[in-house]
Amino acid sequence: MLSRGRILAPVAASVLAFSGLAAQQAPEATAEPGGWTLPQLTVSNGVITDVTGRTVLLRGANVNQLNDYAQNDPALPTVAPLDATDFAQLAALGFNVVRLNLAWSALEPTPGTFDRNYVARIHTAVDDAKANGIYTVLDMHQDAWGKAVGTPKGQGCPIFMKPGVGWDGAPAWATLTDGWTTCNFGGVRETAPAVARSFQNFYEDKQGIQGHLVDTWAKLAAEFKDEPAIAGYDLLNEPNPGLRDPFSAADQLGKYYQRVIAAIRQAEHGSLPHLAIFEPSALWSALGIDATPPAKYITDPLAVFSPHLYSESINIVNAFPTIEVGFNFALDAAAKYKVPVWTGEWGWFGDPNSDAAKVDRFEDQLNAHRMGGAWWSWKQACGDPHVVNGGGTNKPTGNINPFTCPSGAPLGQPAGYTRPLSRSYPRAAPGTLTEVSATGFTGTGAGRVEAWYPGTQRPNVQSTNVSDLTFTQVPGGWQLTGNTVGSYSIKQS
Repeated sequence: MLSRGRILAPVAASVLAFSGLAAQQAPEATAEPGGWTLPQLTVSNGVITDVTGRTVLLRGANVNQLNDYAQNDPALPTVAPLDATDFAQLAALGFNVVRLNLAWSALEPTPGTFDRNYVARIHTAVDDAKANGIYTVLDMHQDAWGKAVGTPKGQGCPIFMKPGVGWDGAPAWATLTDGWTTCNFGGVRETAPAVARSFQNFYEDKQGIQGHLVDTWAKLAAEFKDEPAIAGYDLLNEPNPGLRDPFSAADQLGKYYQRVIAAIRQAEHGSLPHLAIFEPSALWSALGIDATPPAKYITDPLAVFSPHLYSESINIVNAFPTIEVGFNFALDAAAKYKVPVWTGEWGWFGDPNSDAAKVDRFEDQLNAHRMGGAWWSWKQACGDPHVVNGGGTNKPTGNINPFTCPSGAPLGQPAGYTRPLSRSYPRAAPGTLTEVSATGFTGTGAGRVEAWYPGTQRPNVQSTNVSDLTFTQVPGGWQLTGNTVGSYSIKQS
């Protein structure tokens, strides 16, 4: 990467050529109202960067408040309301990204439609995030295929099986179960035969349903193609492998990714393209490793590999892989594509006090590998299927903003999570970041540096080759800015 300002980094030039635009001077990093800068993101040498030539660490949380969950309990809301105060509170923890969970069922409620009212709500969320210095990843979310793959009330299940609840994702008209049972084994949503059958029909494009989702993605990408505060597009959350063995399943998933990325790029023509974020199957979240799509399908220069790293959290075997080994598995898988890793989900769901040490270890690994990720999740309402399926509608919910259920009264943010999640880090650092730790960072390059520091007390730092170093107090902490040149360092004293 080259210096910020007058010369585009080589990757930015390639992105311009890729999108059909003539090369031009790179934009300056212009501050948003909150003082943070949000230049459009790209990829350079296997690292997420921005078009001004800085390495960017995207750290934040999943926001599910625009998702379209099944109403399994008519008395309980499935999501919490979403407004500008949510993004102000996210920013006060130092977060610079949200993974905004969206629903195909809400975007295309009937075949061929594109719900403008729902899209307007997405625009509002993106604008509110931007006003608080936060990028948005648009995530096509699904769990267990969709709302319609739930066992109807009063319907019995075969022996050794349990009724399944409805989840989120595909619209009912695109739910092709072929009459397979919606019951599952042990309450595990992905084991329902109807879920696997629905996914297999999607991969085989039965009745053109895959084409519908691809077209919906193209419309969504066209809607946001000129918005630099969109970090990228997460193409499908935790896809089920369908009815194929792991390697055949990975192949059919890769074909979908190839198809949808091509449609998105066509929709973005004439603008700078955004990150194309692709995931392995849902098995990675359960096992910590899985077969991944063949590299021949993932050739886009802005592709980002996004496994969900739940090691020592919800993995089936809690002790393996460890947090540290889980990162190594993810990096090894990404190496065959030569792309960055960004974990779209990670988190713990037990006692925040006892979990805090693991959250700290996870943050240490994010620093060691100079990566980012999004915590699951920001708010979880009492009627959310995750709560209903776990029998927790009369218990407090978890996550960063827990509620008492069924009343929905907020319980306040647990320090066991917010303290490690709000640790200091460089949001955007010129050139190449060579080291990041809990006490500071080093790098090589010239341009504007921005870093976050939590707390009320002004940080005391020592710096090398940083001019105009300034601390500005912001809600929840401090914003560091400065201008670097050559080999630079900023470390707390």
